[in-house]
Amino acid sequence: MYEVDSRLFYACIVLIAIGMIFSLSLPAFTVLYYDYSSYHFFLRQFVVGFVGIFIMWKLSQIDPDKRCIGSLTTFEVIGFTLFFGSFLAMIVMQFLPASLVPVTGGAKRWIRLGPISLSPVEFFKIGFVFFLAWSFTRKLDHNKKRLKDEFVLLFPYFILFAIAVFLIAILQKDLGQVVVLALTLIILATFAGTSKRFFGLFGVAGIVLVFFAIITQEHRIRRFQSW
Repeated sequence: MYEVDSRLFYACIVLIAIGMIFSLSLPAFTVLYYDYSSYHFFLRQFVVGFVGIFIMWKLSQIDPDKRCIGSLTTFEVIGFTLFFGSFLAMIVMQFLPASLVPVTGGAKRWIRLGPISLSPVEFFKIGFVFFLAWSFTRKLDHNKKRLKDEFVLLFPYFILFAIAVFLIAILQKDLGQVVVLALTLIILATFAGTSKRFFGLFGVAGIVLVFFAIITQEHRIRRFQSW
């Protein structure tokens, strides 16, 4: 038998509720500019937040060990669908017309389906966490290894991350999402069994890459200077 982590569930609800409250003040300029109702963005966030809470609750009712397709569990099917589906969407969206994928800030980030806009990278982040957790449990352990052996084990994940960097940081010009993915990779790899030495080297390399990404793009330099 499995037990639902109710504390985690309620903590997520609290964070979603805080986000809804913040949405009342953040888009003030946009509300005035487009002559929207003062509650325009709050209502949108409320609906999306409610749907998100409902999905979390439904997922919590699923037996994590129940097989769904062949040897795959229901959670594995959902996780792989999110990971590969969003990964494919980030590639395909670059070739879709502007009527479906409008150009915003010189990049294509959102797929517009009628009144709904979806950002594939948001779904990719969830799938990325699942894929790493699923794969690390099979590839990594807490046995002591040489730095070279750790690098060989993690090299395929670096290739995957490099492709994600190209799709997100280069094509979508969204460095912030790449930083989130990099931290996810570092933290999950550390908990899965990589050494602190490797964690430190990977962290330093990540800082250098972020610095390089900032100084090579004028809009990022301006944003950093204003901050």
